[in-house]
Amino acid sequence: MLELLMHEAQMLKQQGRKIKQIAEVLGKSERMVHYYLSEPSRPRKKREYSSKLDPFKPYIDTILEDDPSFNREVLLRNLRKQKYTGGVTILRDYAAQKASEITRKAVIRFETEPGYQAQVDWKILGKRLVNGRWKKLYAFVMVFGYSRKPFVLHTTSMDQATVLMCHVLAFEYFDGVPQEILYDNMKTAFIYSTSDEKWVPNKHLLSLTRHYGFTPRRCQVRRPQTKGKVERFIQFYENNFWIEHKAFPVILDELNESVLSWAERICQKKIGGLDETRNERFAHEKPFLTPLPEQAFDCRHSVPVRVSGESLVRVKGNWYSVPPKYIGEQLTVRIDPLQHQAEVSHENISIRTFVVNHEGRNRRYYLPEHTQALKTLWQKQYRIPKPRKRVIPKPDVDIRSPEQYEKLFAIGEAS
Repeated sequence: MLELLMHEAQMLKQQGRKIKQIAEVLGKSERMVHYYLSEPSRPRKKREYSSKLDPFKPYIDTILEDDPSFNREVLLRNLRKQKYTGGVTILRDYAAQKASEITRKAVIRFETEPGYQAQVDWKILGKRLVNGRWKKLYAFVMVFGYSRKPFVLHTTSMDQATVLMCHVLAFEYFDGVPQEILYDNMKTAFIYSTSDEKWVPNKHLLSLTRHYGFTPRRCQVRRPQTKGKVERFIQFYENNFWIEHKAFPVILDELNESVLSWAERICQKKIGGLDETRNERFAHEKPFLTPLPEQAFDCRHSVPVRVSGESLVRVKGNWYSVPPKYIGEQLTVRIDPLQHQAEVSHENISIRTFVVNHEGRNRRYYLPEHTQALKTLWQKQYRIPKPRKRVIPKPDVDIRSPEQYEKLFAIGEAS
């Protein structure tokens, strides 16, 4: 939790906020803000408790963060089960103070200044015939708080790599990054820290935030004013776009092209009560966005693989060839979660790329040059030596010409 507060303070400082403004946003004193900005992150010593309620305050804070109006009697019964022996008055006083603090911070935190906030959520669309196969279909939605300009991307997964890739594509679509992003109860964004007894961003999302320079926020359940813009847009999307497409088979790329074209059309219409279009408001919002870094964040799955004796690596149930010199080596395969493009590398040196085939099992895909190199290697390793020609020894005799025999024969006759 301390690391997250320090990260938020540093992000706000980079955005040009003053110490007093940072203190108001974080709900901390100016002295603590100075501490966050000057001290490196390190674990803090546990405080010494001075009242019977103190050991239970982290639990109370978690409950009230989700619902500041949580029934105090029910809260007391839950604490009794945890062996709380204090009275109800001290509990009510602390809960009232904490609820007021949470509500006040929410009002400051979720105001929609230009470029300040975007909201993210998923829409589950159920099983659909996608690219010829029955799969679960989802819609990732990011909406900017000030302009209401949306980004929608349909996917067949909600895993960690897909969530990160959707962020990267959304930032490229908007050509900028907001100061903070508000999330619902997404397991791929926030996890519950038992040590801090708080919800904190997971390490993958934190890596993304550091790369793009935004602050992640987790909205509180049963508090619709904090995430209302994205929820209202999802309802609008469902009733105006998806209702016309849900009865038909889905070609994923075509569906994503269609939804962005539809989004551009609605961005040209005036927003009720504001007398401005989304595009007009976004034109005012754009200068307040953080520029994109030179390189996009690498969201790909990273999987270690071992090269078989046949110079193959196994990826998603099938086999793909690599140069035979890597036989027995451990390589790394990185897979794009949306395009399913895989890259095989060794010590960060790219060896080959291919599109992952999800059809069938145990199929082998050889590149011709790998097949030839493997054949040559096998010939060297398993070549049988050619048998030598058998040499028949010649007899040890005196070889004479026919003339010598004729002379000998003439001598014999004369005698």
